[in-house]
Amino acid sequence: MTLFGPAPEIEVAILADAVQAVAGKLFVLGGAWDTLFASRFPARHHTLGIGLRIRVPWSRTDDEIPLVVDLVDEDGHSVFSGGPIRQPVRAGRPDGVPEGSDVGVVRAMTLNGLVFPRPGGYAFVISLDDVEKHRISFRVVERTS
Repeated sequence: MTLFGPAPEIEVAILADAVQAVAGKLFVLGGAWDTLFASRFPARHHTLGIGLRIRVPWSRTDDEIPLVVDLVDEDGHSVFSGGPIRQPVRAGRPDGVPEGSDVGVVRAMTLNGLVFPRPGGYAFVISLDDVEKHRISFRVVERTS
């Protein structure tokens, strides 16, 4: 529970080549990978997507819930030069959903031209209401052949 009542939660967090959120569904292309290969460093990756499904308690529908996504290296330092991505989430109360039911919200983020300064472990840190809820961990490794 948070100061506002039951806390929203991350039900799904996936890293993919591309993700779209349409009509309450996530459309994922090349999903669930955990390794990027680079021929040299710093490495620029052309594009990747993050897909999220957030469960919002009924008591929090119609509230603006802060969603924050940061990319950190294995030392815990942010890789984003301009700071983390901040995006409010608001869940409505859909017709036909019984009162008191949790409501699902999907979000897709596309990140272009990310620069990884060196090989190693990285993680997208996902927070709701300023509380870390999930990490999507992956590695960036040097391609040897």
